[in-house]
Amino acid sequence: MAAYIFDRLRELGEKNTYPLHMPGHKRNLRFMPYDFRVYDITETGKTDNLHEPTDIIADAQKAMAELLGADESYFTVNGGSGGMVASVLACCDPGDNVLVASNCHKSVYSGLVMAGVNPIYISPQITEEGLCGGISIRDIFRAFDDYDIKAMIITSPTYEGFTCDVKTIADIVHKHNSILIVDECHGAHFIFSDKFPKCALSQGADVVVNSWHKTLPCLNQAAVISSKGGRVDSYRLREAVSMVNTTSPSYPIMASLDYARDLLSKDKNLFVEYLETLTDARHELAHCKTLKLVNDSIKGQHDIADVDISKFTIMVRTDITGIKLGKILLDKYNIQVELAGLHHIVALTTVADDPKGIKKFVKTITELDKKLERKYIEKIPMTSGAVAVPAMSPRDVYFSSKETVGIENAAGRIAAASIVPYPPGIPLVPMGQIITQEHIDTLGRLKAAGVSVMGMDSNNIITVRK
Repeated sequence: MAAYIFDRLRELGEKNTYPLHMPGHKRNLRFMPYDFRVYDITETGKTDNLHEPTDIIADAQKAMAELLGADESYFTVNGGSGGMVASVLACCDPGDNVLVASNCHKSVYSGLVMAGVNPIYISPQITEEGLCGGISIRDIFRAFDDYDIKAMIITSPTYEGFTCDVKTIADIVHKHNSILIVDECHGAHFIFSDKFPKCALSQGADVVVNSWHKTLPCLNQAAVISSKGGRVDSYRLREAVSMVNTTSPSYPIMASLDYARDLLSKDKNLFVEYLETLTDARHELAHCKTLKLVNDSIKGQHDIADVDISKFTIMVRTDITGIKLGKILLDKYNIQVELAGLHHIVALTTVADDPKGIKKFVKTITELDKKLERKYIEKIPMTSGAVAVPAMSPRDVYFSSKETVGIENAAGRIAAASIVPYPPGIPLVPMGQIITQEHIDTLGRLKAAGVSVMGMDSNNIITVRK
């Protein structure tokens, strides 16, 4: 017998790989100078209760709301996923129509099932490089003209750091007496500098979820859900958050949230130093031709409002894939990136990064860029209709009988689970939609290129039984 998880983590720890990925603490004791064993405790007379806080947790959540400019903020100890589920439960009633960006995280689809709502999917714009941009304002107007919509859910920023025009979207949503929910899980750091995109709460969003563990120095699963503007019932939001949180919450997770909020609010120089490092790094990477950094020039295109400079999104314009590049970085240079996709990689940095680690990454990319020959690589199309109504609601799909069919026989069948190429983790076919021959052709090309696809077992797809 073996301690399988422990042994693997110890093995990885001994390699001392540089982590350009989440969690955002980057194992940097400067930002988490405490022993987690000491703080792994339960509810006692002195430690408050996450589900009915009146003492230290209430104070910590109030301080968080003040920092974020929110009416109320709540901690979730199961990540932004719990927050997104809670947001759907708090804002929507069974049978409501909800406008859902199709590049939303899988937790949103879980929320749709639990709430029993009817999604109307709206697709983001796709860049020439095959990345998801923002949501078209024109498509949003059309959706609200055609449907009675209770709430809209968008992802901003995307995995690659692209934001939507949240202010304009909020104005449209509110004009139609609807609620705007923003998955801002990758943008928790926006509040700490005007060099980052504006945060969604400041642009009119009603409910925002931030995964502090992704881009700030917190333990995995540390997240915050906030509301502002009075359009969301406070009691119902609080109850929804309680529903998705365990009754045995991790005090180390909550403590890391509270400590990071306090530390980063007090020491402004931390972000000054970090931003100087980012600026220098992006300047160096801008000279690369084959491993091309996505920069600010993309703003204004594909409905992209702004770009998060903390993400190094690098397009691989040669005959190796981003997956292969990620493997080279890990095996040869001991650098682990956050995402290695078919045509790009994403290196995630935070204020807790060692400047030497970022410089090592930049030097490695610039050296590899000189060795690789730039070539035109045909992209696999990842397009879908602008606005689409699924054949079955996610809840009906979840409770339906299922059967597995070979991919060659899947055309015309209803997807029983979202079919998601990973990376980037965006559904090609959301659950409840009809699988088309175009989907099947794209899936075949993705599988041949070595991309993992969730919702498939080998070459079989789980569908709703006829």
